[in-house]
Amino acid sequence: MNTQVIIGKVLPYAGIMLLVALVGWALLTSSDGGNVPRYNEGDKAPDFTLPVVGGGQFTLSVLEGKKNVLLYFQEGIMCPACWTQQVDIEKRQAEFDALNTEIVMITVDPPNALAQAKAQYGIKDTLLYDNSLIASTKYDVLQDSMHPGERPGHVFVLIGKDGIIKWRYSAYKPSTTGDHHGGTGTMYVPVEVILSSVKNALQGAGAA
Repeated sequence: MNTQVIIGKVLPYAGIMLLVALVGWALLTSSDGGNVPRYNEGDKAPDFTLPVVGGGQFTLSVLEGKKNVLLYFQEGIMCPACWTQQVDIEKRQAEFDALNTEIVMITVDPPNALAQAKAQYGIKDTLLYDNSLIASTKYDVLQDSMHPGERPGHVFVLIGKDGIIKWRYSAYKPSTTGDHHGGTGTMYVPVEVILSSVKNALQGAGAA
């Protein structure tokens, strides 16, 4: 068999293999979040609508032009520190109100279990059920978690009245650069740190 015949038989198979590889890569990147953008400070916050535990729906964009919003993504009912975090935040509620900032919790457990936890801890702020990981995926918080890909981690995202992200903080994922975007790997952030960060971010942006 001469060289031309061999090349003529091999090239079509090589083309098929290349096509299969490209299709496989596309499927992987679309299914594992490879194309999910990482929204950071200065970016327009992606909108979402989620069920409110206790009834009703919450749409982020409804508050645009009216209030700043502090999204608090957390691990759920098996994380006591996550709920203690919210309890301690609400002890300083008046200071967040003075900053015209509404606090919105987001997690993934069934609504009945979340309603029981909310009552148990005496939580009053809005609690959302991210049943399909819609918001958790949009805000790319599923990797900063004890259950990567399944539950949001302990992450705060501050959105100004103008709909722009002013501050983002992952308490779970330690910072590797020494900046303010990463925590200590613990499931709790001192409320004073949250308040001062919110205040500084809003004052710096003139959004309070």
